[in-house]
Parts: sequence; structure tokens; C-alpha cells
Amino acid sequence: MKVTKKNKNTGKPAFEELVEEYPSTLFVTDQNGNILISNEFTALTIGIHLEELLKANVQDLVKAGYYSHSITMEAIATKQKVTNTVNTSRGFHVFSSAIPILDKDGEVQLVVTTSNEFSQEHNYYEANVPVAQQIHKQLGGAATEKKKGIVAESLAMKQIIKVCNQIASYDSKVLIYGESGTGKEVIAKYIHLKSEKWKGPFIAINCAAIAPALFEYELFGYEKGVLEGQTEVKAGMIEIANGGVLFLDEIADLPLEMQAKLLRVLENNEVRRVGGLTNIPVNCRVISATNRDLWSLVKKGLFREDLYYRINVIPIHIPPLRNRKLDLVGLISSFITSFNEMYGKKYVLSAEEFDKMLNQPWHGNVRELRNYIERLVVTEHVGQSIQEEEQIGDWFSLDHFIEKNKHRLASLKDFTAVAEGHYIKKVLQDCAGNGTEAAKRLNVDRSVIYRKLKKMEEVLRFK
Repeated sequence: MKVTKKNKNTGKPAFEELVEEYPSTLFVTDQNGNILISNEFTALTIGIHLEELLKANVQDLVKAGYYSHSITMEAIATKQKVTNTVNTSRGFHVFSSAIPILDKDGEVQLVVTTSNEFSQEHNYYEANVPVAQQIHKQLGGAATEKKKGIVAESLAMKQIIKVCNQIASYDSKVLIYGESGTGKEVIAKYIHLKSEKWKGPFIAINCAAIAPALFEYELFGYEKGVLEGQTEVKAGMIEIANGGVLFLDEIADLPLEMQAKLLRVLENNEVRRVGGLTNIPVNCRVISATNRDLWSLVKKGLFREDLYYRINVIPIHIPPLRNRKLDLVGLISSFITSFNEMYGKKYVLSAEEFDKMLNQPWHGNVRELRNYIERLVVTEHVGQSIQEEEQIGDWFSLDHFIEKNKHRLASLKDFTAVAEGHYIKKVLQDCAGNGTEAAKRLNVDRSVIYRKLKKMEEVLRFK
């Protein structure tokens, strides 16, 4: 039975459906079993790099013991669809189908082997369709943007990359939304590298990490003599970004007074240093980012409405990693490869560990995942969960701290102040210095964080 190029139920090309599914294995081979196309998840299931997999023949993989039987070769021999469970050396049990694609003479042209059933039963595709071109068009264009440091396996990230490519050549202002750790700065840098300003500087400012009293000096710079002891002129971040990109991360934390001054810069494309008398022309693209709902802040009077409309010309929303399973697979593979090379390790992910990672919520998103995998590669733990390992280490450290400081911190109040302060510093570090995000995680007011940090410093100073 012949089929059309599109699925009758979804209206999408069959091969596009293949890549849209939940993480699945995929082999596209020629009539001899040479692998032409595969994906990161397939490489993970057998424990080798994707680059190495793409040079292999499925028969060689069987001989090497990566799995016991090749349904791809069975489909080539029988010229029929073959469905069976494939067991890999890493403990994966994948229910797969190998579908031969025949030419007009009934000979095998290609074989598509995937862990997902097609929605239509068929043994071959239309003979007059240039199948190899069709596959490369549908799957090749969905490749990971590894050279740019971006993993884009999910539909959401592919769409984001598509938008970035479309807008890169223009200077329209961009506002990137996303939870902490989703990669907002990575997307901003991608836009910069794809734009005509790629030779210019990329200046990133974390608006949550600068003290309000220093904001104006950091953004606009100052003339000599403005600050006591300063005998040199200092250019501000906006001025330094001239000819490139100014990335304003956590822009929701920009003080209201500074919002008005930034708006003036965006409207006039010029900046005046603190203490200066003349305006300096600037030509930089402004990309902003936030993990908060800016419009709700506008309605509460905490963010200027005119600035909101000025920076929100092209909004880009990055979904959390827990909603992008395909990107999770690509990132896991990418990080393992990277840390293996960095530390000279040969860590290979097991099916059990992969399943656990696939089902974790990853509230810290890509940043949390990266740290987790680095610990896996460095410790190469076997049979013991990271949570158990951390718990043992944490209690040992705490006991050591108590033993070392019990005479110095005699009162429970002093010890509590120091312990709370250390914990707050750790959470702040995980939140990249974002006090608002840290306060949200700790379920306290932002002022409490700085008050407790100050208390810790006082205790350590006078004890």
C-alpha cells in the first residue's frame, strides 16, 4: 500500500512527525546498513558519541556488542517492515520498527528505523518521491546548533532559532522571557553572532547584581572628579556597547529612576556621562531578559509602561527545560561529551540514570543540568544516587564546621546567623546573584536576605 507524503491525521510530513515525538531512537541507513542519519538519543542508548555513530554500519554495532540483533538488516533482507524490542548494552529496551523504502524496481533504497510507530501501516513510500532528499530536508534542517552553543532539538527551540535568524539582521529591540537558567544570555549571544554587529562588543549587565547607588555610574559612566579619588574619565556600559549589543539581564530589577534615564537613551540613541555636559551618540542593539512577568509589574507601578513597550518589540519566550524533553536529551549528550573531554574521563550514561534525569523537574534548568552532569562525570558514581552522595557529604561538612567553630560560636543565635548566611550565599550563587529569584526560592522577602547576610558578617567580624 502506498502512502502520501503527509500524515492524514495531522497533516504533517511523516519524517517531521518523527523528530517531533518524545525522545526516540532513529536510524536512517542505506541498503548496506551504513548509517546516514541518527540523533543524540540513539547515541545515548548505546553509549557512543553521535559523530562516531554516524560513521558506523549497523552490522558493526552488533558485532561490537552494542545490541544483540539488528532489525534494520532484517528489514533489508526481507524488504518488509520489522518490529521488535531492541535491547542495548546500556540497559535500554526500545520497541522499534524498521521500515524499508523501496525504489520503483522493488529494491531497498533506504531503511528508517525508529522507536515510534508510524500512524499509517505501510511497507514502502512512493517510488517517485526523492526519498533521500526528503529525509535530509526534514531531519538535516533540525540539527543541533552546536557550533553556536545552542541545543535545538525540540520544536519550541527550533522555532526560537528560526525567529532569531529572521530578526538578527535588524536592530529591533528584543525581550527574552524565561526561568532562571534557561539560557537567555545564550540566545542573546546567538542573535549578536548572527547579526551585522557580530564584530562589535557584547556587553552583558545583570541588573539584579548592581547596587542601586552605583547603577548610574555603571550604565552611563562619569567624568573625572565626579567621584572622590577618581582622576580618570570612565565610559559607561552603554557607551562601551557602541557598535555591538547591550544585554540587560534581569531588567525587572532596574530601579525606577534608572528606567526613566534608560528610556531617554533608547529614544535618542545618545548617552551623557555623570557630570558631563555633552551627549555622546551610541549605536548599539538592546536585548533585555527577565524571568518575571513584566506586564504585571507595569500594572503594579513597579516598571514603566513606556519602557516596557520600548524594549518589548520582539518578545521571545524560552520554555523551561522540563517542557523540552528533546532538548534535554541533546544537552545531556553535549555536556557528557564536553566534561569527558575536559576531565579526561570516559563516563557513559546508563539507562537507569537517563530515565531518572528525564523525569526530574530541573527547576534550575540548563544551569542545574550542567552542574549535575559535571558531578556525574567527575565522581563517576556507581550504584549510589547523587542525592545520597550529597547528603553524606553535606552532613560531614556540617559536623566539621560545628567542631571547628563551637568555641568561637558558643551561642545558638550566632551559629544560626552564620549557617543561614552561608546557605543564603549558596542560593544567591545558584541564582547568579539575582536577589529576587533567591528570595522567591527561600520564600522570604528580598530585604531579609541582605539583613541576614549582614548579620552573618557582623558575627564573624566580632567573634
